[in-house]
Amino acid sequence: MKVGISYAVELEEIPEEVEDLLRDVQWDLFGKIEEIIEHLRSGDFSKLDTEMKSLRNNVARLDTRLEDCYTILVGYVNILNQLAAQAAARRAEEESAAQEAPSSSVKVDQIGPGHTIISAPTDEYDSND
Repeated sequence: MKVGISYAVELEEIPEEVEDLLRDVQWDLFGKIEEIIEHLRSGDFSKLDTEMKSLRNNVARLDTRLEDCYTILVGYVNILNQLAAQAAARRAEEESAAQEAPSSSVKVDQIGPGHTIISAPTDEYDSND
């Protein structure tokens, strides 16, 4: 009977965890295929039936693992998209707030055509501006 398990990892560790899950079944398949090839090369066909059944079981396990990895990665991408959308919304709110905020008290004086002096911004409010 197959049962699901879950455990927590840091968000940035998810790709590595999925890789580990895939490598686990990759080695199972690779090893089983190598065993079958060795039996074929040696002419020992007596174990091929058992080995092929075992390989098919490993392929079924791979299919289950691939489905697990797919589900994990879909959730991961959804979280990344949500975080990106939240960050964009925050930036938009900050930009909007910055545009709506009163401008700082920067003094600009014209000296003559084409020449401008700009004073350093201050926190003081000058009612003459």
